[in-house]
Amino acid sequence: MPPHCPNRHCPHYLDPRDFAWQPYGSFRRRSDDRHFQCFRCRKCRRRFSIRTFQGDYWLRRRDAYPHVLAWACEGPGLRQAGRVLQLHHSTLMRHLARGGRQALLYHYSRLRDRNVVEPVAIDGFESFEFSQYFPFHLNLAAGLRSWFIYGFTESPLRRKGRMTAKQKLRRAELERTLGCPDPKAIQRGMTELLDLVFRGLKQECTSPRGLEVHSDEHPAYPPALRLFTRTSGHRLDHYVTPGSAPRTLDNPLFPVNLADLLLRHGQANHRRETIAFSKRRQGAIERAALFLVWRNFVKSRQENRPGPTAAMLAGLAAIPLRWGEFVQRRLFPRAENLPGPTWEFYWARIKTAIYGTKQRTHELRHAF
Repeated sequence: MPPHCPNRHCPHYLDPRDFAWQPYGSFRRRSDDRHFQCFRCRKCRRRFSIRTFQGDYWLRRRDAYPHVLAWACEGPGLRQAGRVLQLHHSTLMRHLARGGRQALLYHYSRLRDRNVVEPVAIDGFESFEFSQYFPFHLNLAAGLRSWFIYGFTESPLRRKGRMTAKQKLRRAELERTLGCPDPKAIQRGMTELLDLVFRGLKQECTSPRGLEVHSDEHPAYPPALRLFTRTSGHRLDHYVTPGSAPRTLDNPLFPVNLADLLLRHGQANHRRETIAFSKRRQGAIERAALFLVWRNFVKSRQENRPGPTAAMLAGLAAIPLRWGEFVQRRLFPRAENLPGPTWEFYWARIKTAIYGTKQRTHELRHAF
């Protein structure tokens, strides 16, 4: 049965109460000769089918969709995965973009109305887009007890480190043409991340000592925590662990350090000295959203001792998720009410400066 009207302008799109529909024939899919029931909303008269509510809606290679999402988290680059799956790399890119949007909706729908009360570790994962002149941070937050990754934000950076005289001239030329990234981008991104993690948290849900946040010695983190405390009214207890400390289970930053390690190991676009680097930051964000679902809901928390997933230990899932189940039910953006900057991620509004204005954004099509 259709759960709601897929027309975003219909009052029954967000409110399925009193949603009335009528059967409106059927259609036959030529590829496998299957018949699908069609409906019509009695309120807005919009016609749709039961296929409208499936995750592989409007895809021609529906059989490949879950396999593409699985391969995206197992290490190969796009062209390598395309050769295995016998798909063109541009087809993989479209599948990954759709999967990334679905992953954002899936992840944050599970966190809706949930209070994060376990200690949280935060850190920045550094990568780059287009070339090493355009680095950026993925700011991550992971639970200390469950190892659940609660979310991420992005922060564009200025290239730093050792450079030759020619490279310094090239950086100055690019900054003169495209502008210089915000020097407080990490502070802003970390404040947005804390907003994502602790959004909607009621004061009575916090412990008397306050919310416990662990980080390394990065200078941008204390101002971000102070800004979040001032704007949210929540008390934060900030604990700093030196970055030189051994990265063992005894290290409070182990969950987020492990997330960094798995992200670099499982996605070819973040490896050192690779030709599979991200050409656009938006593409890296969509793959990071898939990594979020894979790490939290699909993969066992520990590799050598398979058992519950991080989402199961956080009380957000009962059993591990399979990619086939992930693509079964289509999620709608306005119904899921994405928080903060993730709305910009969903609509593909994160731009790569070197490409200028010739960059696509995701637009609502086919009742999406």
